[in-house]
Amino acid sequence: MPKRNQQQGFTLIEVIAAFTILAMTFMVVLEILSNASANTIKSSERTEIALEAASKMAEVGVTIPIEAGGVSGEFENGHRWDISMTPYEISYEGDTVMDFAPIELYRVTLTIRWDYGDVQERTAEFTTLRALAATYGEEP
Repeated sequence: MPKRNQQQGFTLIEVIAAFTILAMTFMVVLEILSNASANTIKSSERTEIALEAASKMAEVGVTIPIEAGGVSGEFENGHRWDISMTPYEISYEGDTVMDFAPIELYRVTLTIRWDYGDVQERTAEFTTLRALAATYGEEP
């Protein structure tokens, strides 16, 4: 016959070990959730900036004239933008003399700036080429 005085249960070391494993697992899960949350915020921010850039670049040649120089402004959410346009020359190494090109190319650079936190300012830069019909010998 077995003794009935022995209690069935966990020792203090087993309880401490189980609690330690549980705490470490909980910390890992919290770290994963924290990283996922930070990545979601960054992704949302970058998507918003990309949409703003696409919108502003679409205005070049429509509401923003294509000409050497620059313009700047601010979006409704406080993000600031600067557009600079410079003539873009294409090097040509062919046999034919090219005195006339039907278009003029401009390099358009859009820079978007926004505040991140209290101290940091972030920037994103987008560059493209835009064509403009060449104007040779304008008539009065």
